[in-house]
Amino acid sequence: MANQVIVGALFWEGTSQVRPLYFDGQHFSHWKVRMKIYAKAYDVKVWRVIKKGNFPLPASAQPLADPEDVDSYTNEQMAVVQVNNKSRNLLYNAIRGEEYEKISSCDTTKEMWDKLEVTYKGTSKVKETHINMLVHDYELFQMKEGESIEEMFARFSKIISDLKAFGKPYSSGDQVRKILRSLPTTWQTKVVTLESQDLNKLSYDELWG
Repeated sequence: MANQVIVGALFWEGTSQVRPLYFDGQHFSHWKVRMKIYAKAYDVKVWRVIKKGNFPLPASAQPLADPEDVDSYTNEQMAVVQVNNKSRNLLYNAIRGEEYEKISSCDTTKEMWDKLEVTYKGTSKVKETHINMLVHDYELFQMKEGESIEEMFARFSKIISDLKAFGKPYSSGDQVRKILRSLPTTWQTKVVTLESQDLNKLSYDELWG
């Protein structure tokens, strides 16, 4: 009966050639093995990206003025970008929404895969170590010299997202207070104005907006 449940979970969405095996937060070890087989059959280079990281963009005779301008890519560069993006798309389409939230802050497919492994397969000691590192980053968080407010919020959001993924979320009020304490003195007037409000009613998203 247990095996039937596992098999049923593995095949719920995802036996087609197009859509990968679906992970709903259960039976990670089984999903991981089958996902490896699926990814390698889909494109062995995609599996390489998942396990080892993105292929670097090959150099061109003319340096790219804008790395996001795909029209300026050589055929070789385009092929590399397609493989890197295919791997990310494959993994995104293999997990449900709740699992996506746990890896949405990751920059590469390898980071996404590693996060899933630690979250669902890591020992308690490994998870505790990751949580302690993230809490340390949270507690010592400060705006860096020369950092824009957008860059600071992006960095803070990644820490918050990672902590939530490991089951240690901070309330919106705590996040707002932490951000205000992290700003340099040049922001003092704005901080004083915000602190005069009820910070428990001011959401992190409203602060950022």
